[in-house]
Amino acid sequence: MKTKKTLIRGLAIDVLVVETTQTDAAGTLFYFAEIHVREKKTGAEKLVRRTRIPGAAKELAQAVQQRGVRALEIFSAIA
Repeated sequence: MKTKKTLIRGLAIDVLVVETTQTDAAGTLFYFAEIHVREKKTGAEKLVRRTRIPGAAKELAQAVQQRGVRALEIFSAIA
């Protein structure tokens, strides 16, 4: 099992993407990703989204890097 953490730093918040993958010779057996938002001032961490769709967390990380916090607005409407 392989875990990859991606930290995207912002002015007021940090976005942490944790991806866990289990693979074998045939391909991917298991994929799980969590997206957390951590406030810099208080250090409070909030789980924003969980997903089992491979590559979804990577796409979100790229969107946050391009558009900033606005990329996370769609999650606040869902939650």
